[in-house]
Amino acid sequence: MTRARATGARAGRDRRPATRSAAIELEPVRPLALKERVIRQLTRLIDDGVLKPGDQLPSERELSEELQVSRGTVREAVQFLQALGLLEIRHGSGTFVRLATDPSALREEWREWTIRHAERIHDLLEIRKGLEPFAAELAAKRAGEAELSAMEEAVEEMQPAVDSPDVTGLIQADLAFHHALCAASGNAALSEFADALGEQLVRERGTVWNLPGRPARSLVEHRAIFEAVRARDARRARKAVLDHLDSVEEDLGASVLGRRETTKAASQAKLALRQKG
Repeated sequence: MTRARATGARAGRDRRPATRSAAIELEPVRPLALKERVIRQLTRLIDDGVLKPGDQLPSERELSEELQVSRGTVREAVQFLQALGLLEIRHGSGTFVRLATDPSALREEWREWTIRHAERIHDLLEIRKGLEPFAAELAAKRAGEAELSAMEEAVEEMQPAVDSPDVTGLIQADLAFHHALCAASGNAALSEFADALGEQLVRERGTVWNLPGRPARSLVEHRAIFEAVRARDARRARKAVLDHLDSVEEDLGASVLGRRETTKAASQAKLALRQKG
């Protein structure tokens, strides 16, 4: 077990000074799904109150050494938690736990972001419908034991998060599952592209997992995808992913985004008004 100490720093003339946190317990992470494991450890420290609002995180270099991962992995994990609204990166000062991390306020931030980017989200979901069913088809043919274990682990982590409910945990497990699925395709370029898409939809995922009944539905759908891949049934795996993405878009459209045609028309009307002005 290793230890790192997060220390406070003054963030500027009109910023509240960061406070010194207690000693932080960090565990070296295993090679599989490194980013997700770093995210999990940092989130636990925030949830447990070891890292409090206003506290500064150890530097990227210190986290890299303590967690025994690359600085790039640390950077990606921090950027993910920033996108969720849990961390704040102050350029020139460091990374801090956000002062306002009330769960209900955070959920409202995710919802507002999703509404503002409705057309973009529809576009990205459309790309995912073309990409991930093909990835699942390949995964059913190519997945090894390590990839299947990563998918199964992500599904298993969803269950307690659904029961809690722990939305941050659900988002992490969701991302880990889809990353493992695409990695199991054996196509590195496909996997990298899918990861890049996923990074643009972190807040949208937060909105999705907060919809009534959605966590339970998504858990069933992810299990269906995993079972099809494990059974080496390429056709069933492809259909399971497409059914899942259709279900997500349907729930979003009914509660937050509106139908794609409506969203597109509204966007075009706004553009026309701006052009007239």
